[in-house]
Amino acid sequence: MPNSFAYLALFGWPLVVVFLFRAMPRAQAIAWSVIGGYLALPYGVGVDPPVLPNMDKTLIPSVSAALMTVLTTRSQIETGPDIGGLEAGQSKTGPRAAGYAHLDNLKRRSGFTRQEQRRPPRTSAPLEPTTAVPALLRVPRILTLLIVLLVLNQFLTVQQNTAPYVITGRVLPGLRPYDAFSMILDVMVMLLPFYLGLRYLATPGQQTVLLRVLCVAGLTYSLPTLFEIRMSPQLAHWAYGFLAQSFAQAMRDGGYRPVVFLQHGLWLAIFLAISALAAFSLWWNERAEGRPSNAWLAGLWLTGVLFLCHSFGALTVLLVLIPILLFRSIRLQMVVATIIAVTMLIYPMLRGSGMVPVQAIYEQVASFSQDRAQSLQFRFDNEDQLLAHANGHALAGWGGYGRARVYDPDTGQDVSVTDGTWIILMGSSGWLGYLLTYGLLTAPMLILFLRQRRLGITPSTAGLCILLSANLIDMIANATLTPLTWLVAGALAGRCRVPAKVPDEGSVTEPGLVPRARGAPESHSRSGKASSSYSARTQWPRPICAALLIGMLSFSQPALAAPTVLAGMGVTDPLLSFCLASITDWS
Repeated sequence: MPNSFAYLALFGWPLVVVFLFRAMPRAQAIAWSVIGGYLALPYGVGVDPPVLPNMDKTLIPSVSAALMTVLTTRSQIETGPDIGGLEAGQSKTGPRAAGYAHLDNLKRRSGFTRQEQRRPPRTSAPLEPTTAVPALLRVPRILTLLIVLLVLNQFLTVQQNTAPYVITGRVLPGLRPYDAFSMILDVMVMLLPFYLGLRYLATPGQQTVLLRVLCVAGLTYSLPTLFEIRMSPQLAHWAYGFLAQSFAQAMRDGGYRPVVFLQHGLWLAIFLAISALAAFSLWWNERAEGRPSNAWLAGLWLTGVLFLCHSFGALTVLLVLIPILLFRSIRLQMVVATIIAVTMLIYPMLRGSGMVPVQAIYEQVASFSQDRAQSLQFRFDNEDQLLAHANGHALAGWGGYGRARVYDPDTGQDVSVTDGTWIILMGSSGWLGYLLTYGLLTAPMLILFLRQRRLGITPSTAGLCILLSANLIDMIANATLTPLTWLVAGALAGRCRVPAKVPDEGSVTEPGLVPRARGAPESHSRSGKASSSYSARTQWPRPICAALLIGMLSFSQPALAAPTVLAGMGVTDPLLSFCLASITDWS
């Protein structure tokens, strides 16, 4: 049972959000409000009032951030897409200094309404016409259509499930019109981080801020993670009086899988993977802008911490996507993200038709860990049962009240275990709910891929696409659809509204890249000609990349006799033994 401090932390989080908005720029405050609440607040604690949605760690941080964006009066001239602060690397100097001087004057004034503060001040030294930023584009109609259809799908789900569902010794109630409105409220709560990202984390500078927040949050969270790796998952019990998962599930391979304040160790693992990818993407973005950066050290640190978390799936996703961030161009990153997005969009069809090589995946995993292979096979078996049951109401699903689960026909007991996000959506909302939900997650990446030249994709945007792709892959096996997922997807959806900046005359602009801003220093090639401040390729630490490739090739090899080779060293962890033996064999 949660203690009093758990409720105090949950309902005191709006005060933290107020402090964040007073101490930070708006984009940074929004990112910390949503991500910090997801990481720090207790899971499973909340108040479920009638009619209203459950007030928990999913609702309170997002609503608090949304209210603060409305209530705070920012002294800022909103003339373009740079809403909420300067872009990364800019300062209040140069050609736009006069405009920022007027913003400082507005901050010192009092008694102005919000409309008066937004009115550009009169000045004898106006901003240069070349500094004007093009107006925001319209939100893609496909995104608006998906949101509207997702809301309407709740009525269709209720319409198809009005009759009670009778099982041996159990009767599950039918859905009522009241349930439709409750489900719509849940959808609105789910999409609130998506709106915050679309509205306030859309520009390249704001997306760089989001990458930096993810990197710092991962580094901060790695400290309690290392503590629980050594001392077992105890922090949630000490702070909030309970552990969100069974302690038996935290024991893995003779060690402990950390949880901290999340609902399961698998959620922590994919967050560390996303943070590591954010660190590498941030390093690449800063190097492309010509600024020194040590963010790759943070990426290596987070990769090492994830290796100790006994989570093979998240580690595999990370090791596969890191070389794509380090070696390749923005265009190839967008291609990879688009392929993953399309695959996730049609994954239930591939899974149901037998096109997913389930047996080959099982044999590959069993070659180095029989325990993980058995866990994977258990997931596959449950997915087959749940998918067969979901086909009974394939269009709009079975709805709530446990109607989407599988029960024993003789005893009426629940015999199903739902793990992946896709199978949960297929059972509760059907094909329509799945396509609409995953459509909102994947459509921004598809639009960005098709409009690369028009929008001028930057390394920060491409990095967020890779981050979201990693989360989508993990959602095959785990229900890791979190506010963080929606925040990143919303930021990418907002990026579809921000056009590329108008380049200077004579500047060299590569296709799909943002040109150098006016007033920024030029970068010169050996021929002496000015080039774009963004480059499709940069110089990478090749030893690090080579080590990553060697590790991936080692994982693709058949199982080695690692426990036998390292038995005298006292290494009992099969995964650690396998990796050490692979490195030894290669050397």
